[in-house]
Amino acid sequence: MHPRERPTTRRQFLIRAGMTVGALSGADALLSACGSAATSATTTNASGVLMGPGGIPLARRDHPVTLPIYSDNEAIGSGMNLEKGPLNLFNWSAYINPAVVRKFENEFGVKVSITTFENEQEAWQKLTRSVGNTGFDIWWPTVDYISRAVALKLIQPINHSYLGNLKNVWPSLQNPYYDQHSRYTVPYTVYTTGIGYRTDKLKKAPGDYANPYDIFWDSHQYAGKVAILDDDREAIAMTLLRRHLYDVNTEDSKLINRGGTDLSQLTSLVNVKVNVNDYTDIPSGATYISQAWSGDMAGAWNYLPKGVPETVLGYWRPDDHAETQNDMISILRGAKNPVLAHAFLNFILDNKIGFENLYWNGYMPPLTAVDPDTVIAKGYIPKNLASTVVRESDFKKGVTIDALTADGQALWQDAWSSFKAG
Repeated sequence: MHPRERPTTRRQFLIRAGMTVGALSGADALLSACGSAATSATTTNASGVLMGPGGIPLARRDHPVTLPIYSDNEAIGSGMNLEKGPLNLFNWSAYINPAVVRKFENEFGVKVSITTFENEQEAWQKLTRSVGNTGFDIWWPTVDYISRAVALKLIQPINHSYLGNLKNVWPSLQNPYYDQHSRYTVPYTVYTTGIGYRTDKLKKAPGDYANPYDIFWDSHQYAGKVAILDDDREAIAMTLLRRHLYDVNTEDSKLINRGGTDLSQLTSLVNVKVNVNDYTDIPSGATYISQAWSGDMAGAWNYLPKGVPETVLGYWRPDDHAETQNDMISILRGAKNPVLAHAFLNFILDNKIGFENLYWNGYMPPLTAVDPDTVIAKGYIPKNLASTVVRESDFKKGVTIDALTADGQALWQDAWSSFKAG
């Protein structure tokens, strides 16, 4: 399974689990039942700031959040001895270079065990069955799960005395808006969402349009060869950006429903595909145009048929207001190897290790030493796919998909479900 491949959407997961859209998981229900209105997943505080489960504000770029540290869930002490392992990782499938894992094992003389998940909902359900006793030391969460994990005391605060390599990280992500002061997480990769395409199959590339997103609605001749990501937030966000609406976390039902209607047009216009196969379908020619993640396209040349040059691949994303985000790593509360877990986080933030991971999975680590020009010059990413490289300046100018209230999440899922139902 490819790093960011998410075959199960949130709505599909809820249906399979026998829940209704907008319903809370057992863990979220526990959080929202803590006793006061302030802990509800759908309230605002006196300043109008959206509040998430556990009474923690929902982080936004213009509203950074410092996550609370609780007296019964504090960071480990400094100067502790390393445990003997094994270190147990809970990670996305195929999201870390096996050679990097082996290097860690050799350097620290321990074994590393990796358990994988295919989507964050699956991970959340597994982790919240036994908070504080998950059996894992490290987990790769996404932004929309962090505050819930903190409120539930699922992850533990980080002791920065063990993280000398945090200085290698972009300044903006040493102190990220979703976790001010990096209390609970360190960044892992950064990426954008844009348009992947076959340069040899199209009469007009996305950049040839006044509004490049229009290519999806103006490709009648490529019917059956056009795709969007099978992800409600990604797909509807694209319709908002097409209309120059940059709040991709809106909870305005009119805007969300119109986004669903815009997507429905693609069914009749181009018989749009809905999947997460951008990294294989574009190289194979099964798809000519696809909404795509930058890291997928950076590695797509590996899937080209023999004899097909890498120059047939293209990737477009806007210079401003590109959808950008980063994934991160956290240490679980109750980890049996917390010192070793800190050592692993520090290891991942090493510049050389960042390069090795990038070469293997195509996703940029937000490390200052991973210079975009060097990445391209050394062939980590083909020159024709230079637009997949994410600079810190790109990240600062981008828009991010963040956590919603439970009501907001239901609105997005319902619009998405209506589109997929035809």
